[in-house]
Amino acid sequence: MKLKLFFMIALFFLFAGCEYETSLTDEHKIPVDKAVLGLWEAVPEKKRVSDPKDRVSDSEERLMVLKYTDTEYIVHYPTGDEGFYFKGYPIRIGGISCVQIQLIGDSNGDIKSGDRKYHVVSYQFVNGELEIKTMNTDLVDKNIKDRNKLKTAFLKNKNKGELFTNPVRFKRAVKKS
Repeated sequence: MKLKLFFMIALFFLFAGCEYETSLTDEHKIPVDKAVLGLWEAVPEKKRVSDPKDRVSDSEERLMVLKYTDTEYIVHYPTGDEGFYFKGYPIRIGGISCVQIQLIGDSNGDIKSGDRKYHVVSYQFVNGELEIKTMNTDLVDKNIKDRNKLKTAFLKNKNKGELFTNPVRFKRAVKKS
């Protein structure tokens, strides 16, 4: 039970914990990555395995990633009545590829424009699983409100291995028959 609670908290902060008042950039000309589109199930840390055929998940935490435009995603997480909605777009800053996300709504509808916070995430595929990490707010201060200062802080820390932290993994959801 403690592990499940920890996992749920980590997932909440991964997506709902949008931290920044401003975006790192508003420019989004990079095409969406079709490999991340679709329905994903969260993989609790203790169930991660090196061989994809050994994967199991009883997780009900799901992530839906849809193509909105050629350069934007719509993300629903977690799917269901209590989910949040995000707009996301691939960006490349200082040679670092990542995704800018913005909270745009919840189960009650739109979010007030003042509450539409941003975050930056990175992703990679590890053993067939989608691993998502959030930008480290200890390196890039979440209290920075100016876009140019935020970009400067990002670029200052771009070569640090811990620029993105708190990995959470998802596996492709399989239709249940």
